[in-house]
Amino acid sequence: MGDLIPTRVPARLAVLRHPYEDVELIDTTWAPAEVPAPGYALTWWLADGDAQELEFQWLYERPPGLPLLIVLPPAREIRKVFALLGSLTALEPRAILPAGRLAAPNRLRDLLATPPRRFADAVSAYLVRRGLLKTEEIRRNVRAIFQAVPAVRSVSGLAARLHASRRTLGRRFADAGLPVPSHWLQFARVLHVAMRLQTDRSPLSRIAGQYGYPDAFTLSNQMKRLTDYRPTDVRRWLGWEWLVEAWLKREAESGGIDSQLHGSSVWAYNRRSAGPAATPPTRR
Repeated sequence: MGDLIPTRVPARLAVLRHPYEDVELIDTTWAPAEVPAPGYALTWWLADGDAQELEFQWLYERPPGLPLLIVLPPAREIRKVFALLGSLTALEPRAILPAGRLAAPNRLRDLLATPPRRFADAVSAYLVRRGLLKTEEIRRNVRAIFQAVPAVRSVSGLAARLHASRRTLGRRFADAGLPVPSHWLQFARVLHVAMRLQTDRSPLSRIAGQYGYPDAFTLSNQMKRLTDYRPTDVRRWLGWEWLVEAWLKREAESGGIDSQLHGSSVWAYNRRSAGPAATPPTRR
């Protein structure tokens, strides 16, 4: 498609994925081959609000871990999508872009690799939308964990920051049916590192040291254990939502997420994709 994405594309929907040199046009029958879909993003060009209601509904129900980039029509045609403009925030887009060079594949790639300005707020808000953070207290705690990293590296330090004992903090997360605080802290560090790796080509050992890891080997092993991916993967596959989903999947499989409290949030799409045989594991 060259340097510019045309305003009018046949399907008006596309998937952007590695190597991020172009977009692949799709329609509402498309589904990712794997969940989470590492480094995938969806792009939607607005052209005719009355004709795009089916696409809107499909995007609203899209699998988790797929960030959405919306491209507006040129100013002279914006009236055609007035009916949709007021509802776009319901799709929770990563960005809403004007038509033109800002919607070229290389710009979309850069946008996907750039962490949100308020990263802790974005991650906690994503988990709220996923239905996992059900109380205001647990939302504050999770947001505080992502804000504390990398300065805080121990559960004791985290508990002190949250003005709670380690036992009290652990009970809060257990009562919420969520992974233990140490797992949240470990993953928060890994996620911060992942976003750094996507914009910084420094040696892994240098970045590992800045985040409190003794060496690159330790960082790589912990990322693999928590998410099943390594630093080379997160440098190749951009974005962060898919890595959150990879961690949730690992926690669910190991019993770190209460299936009775969160089964509909964590496993719903996997059950729909894999059929009746895919059932939530029992929490240990």
